[in-house]
Amino acid sequence: MKRRTRIFNLSRQTIFPYLLVISFMTGSSIVSFAAGNIKTLNVPSDYKTIQSAIDASSSGDTIKVSPGKYKENIILKEGIIIQGSGADAAIIDGGGKGNVVEGAKGAVLEGFTITNSGKRGTTGDVMDVGVSAKHSPMTIANCRITGNNAGIRTYFAPSNIVNNIIADNRVYGLYILYSDSSIKNNIIYNNGSYGIYNSYSNPEVINNTIFKNFDGIYSEISKVVVRSNIIVNNKSGGIRWAESPDAQKGTGFMKGVEPILSYNLVWGNKTNYVNTSPGNGDISKDPMFLDLAKGNAHLKNNSPVINAGSEDTTANDPDTTRNDIGAYGGPLAQNQITVSPKNVSYVSLKIKTETLEEPDYGSQATWSGEEGKKSGKGLFQSWCVSCHGALGKGDGQLADTLGEGIRPRDLSNAELLSARSDEFLFKVIKNGGPAVGFSDAMMSFGSTMGDEEIKNIIAYIRRDICKCQYKGEAGK
Repeated sequence: MKRRTRIFNLSRQTIFPYLLVISFMTGSSIVSFAAGNIKTLNVPSDYKTIQSAIDASSSGDTIKVSPGKYKENIILKEGIIIQGSGADAAIIDGGGKGNVVEGAKGAVLEGFTITNSGKRGTTGDVMDVGVSAKHSPMTIANCRITGNNAGIRTYFAPSNIVNNIIADNRVYGLYILYSDSSIKNNIIYNNGSYGIYNSYSNPEVINNTIFKNFDGIYSEISKVVVRSNIIVNNKSGGIRWAESPDAQKGTGFMKGVEPILSYNLVWGNKTNYVNTSPGNGDISKDPMFLDLAKGNAHLKNNSPVINAGSEDTTANDPDTTRNDIGAYGGPLAQNQITVSPKNVSYVSLKIKTETLEEPDYGSQATWSGEEGKKSGKGLFQSWCVSCHGALGKGDGQLADTLGEGIRPRDLSNAELLSARSDEFLFKVIKNGGPAVGFSDAMMSFGSTMGDEEIKNIIAYIRRDICKCQYKGEAGK
């Protein structure tokens, strides 16, 4: 019988600075650094702050961070390795502003708690997050990512997200956009909307434990491998696909957006499967956690997930027995992240350094016939639909996740909109809800869109959503 609290020594997967040559093997290249050029920088003994050590580092260097709380927002450098002394010991606190960590191509981030990002935004690359990988494929491992607006965002950055605890973030746990990321052996729970949100990406979601989010996994316009995960007790859907089963069989742009499911345990969600069905080997049973009420996702010895995951021998657990479903199964089985010496390092994981070319949003957004510029409809679809819904009725995907008693405005309500001036709407969109006494759930878009683009959105709302013009404030 397997024990659920194993600590595994996978030293064959680690790379240490004293080797003659360190090679980062990537999907597109192998980059080597001669040992004589590699430094180890220590915080705070050599450098008082993490950022000052990063600024002094070069690609291939390792930064080791001693226990302590570091109140910083840091920006990584290409190819550096930054290792904390364990998630319980080394804390990076973003001070409630911006992104806590900005990633860099080929960087490795391990062994921290990442917390207290800013609160801006609920979608796209403009929202504040704990770790942002934007055009910067990287590895994020052995971290606790908690108490942020959103946990991790990968944006045109196919990254390794391995062996993390991602919990108690306001909106998303993981936000995957245009990034074929590898998401393995994470524990993802109690995030305000989706445990994993995925769009326009074909990631692998393998051996994770996902519970008590709004939806466990949500995906749109993507083909995703979902294998050997425990997905339980989510408030709405367990596994939700945006496209209907018929649409998943479409052609052209919509071809191949179906999920590839196998060997998952999906149980106790309000709806276990939305727009998809159980895959080969999927089961629906109580996984028998030790104490889920306290966030303890370890399993009892008679759990039905033991030896019930993928039958592929390459997916076997470290003790060579068949894959267990969930974060404690598979070759990268969830390890103790709290104290650095007991951690498994993931420095040697391959990083796909190639990124996708960012779409021409201007040309994509000319759906309303306003050629040569971003149309109001295109911009509305890009930035507003997630909360307000495709028809502006306040029923978008995130409408139920903005906080108790907070709902997006119904922009199709002609009576309401005819009492709001264009200047008022402009101020709301540009400066955010607090500028007019509304909730900060309505984020500001002044740094994302120009004035003319905001005016285009207002024109689209007037013309096609509320079909109304300003008639003066109510009662006047």
